[in-house]
Amino acid sequence: MGYFMKEHDIYIGSMLDELNLRFAPPQGKDTHHGGIEEMVALQKEFKIFKRGRSFKTSVTALNLGARNNEVKNRWYDLIGALSKHDSNRPKQNGDVAIVTAIIKNLASKAPLPVYFTSHAMQGGKENAQVKITEKARPVHYLEQDYLTISLPMQSVQAADAARQARAAAKNSKPSAKK
Repeated sequence: MGYFMKEHDIYIGSMLDELNLRFAPPQGKDTHHGGIEEMVALQKEFKIFKRGRSFKTSVTALNLGARNNEVKNRWYDLIGALSKHDSNRPKQNGDVAIVTAIIKNLASKAPLPVYFTSHAMQGGKENAQVKITEKARPVHYLEQDYLTISLPMQSVQAADAARQARAAAKNSKPSAKK
């Protein structure tokens, strides 16, 4: 989301990777404990994801952000703004939908790894939504089902163009007479 990350857009993939590693599929060995199995244990112990707590707060508690403070803070602003986006879940904004889906998944008998990705938010209103898919195979080289969470994003240029279009539309409206 160009508005938030600005010149740091190049780091978005790395931050999505951090999330994906934290929620990764099991690797099958006791010495490789981590990923979704560890997240289930942490959720049981600490309730990291909780209704009423933002996704941003939970991600911050897990220390999932860049090592560069400016990039990290911009990333946290980006995920904090997901509450301003609708989701493909009825009556849930993007933030609430993510937290609710993760809580449900981590509490299930067979929790799925979670795959975080993004999609272009230009076009129709549905593209500006946070999109959650209960069971998908987003990684073509793994025979693994995931809970998939896709965040709406746009480039700096697209954000600027959208801002200019909104300003032009606002300025072209006839003023109301009293």
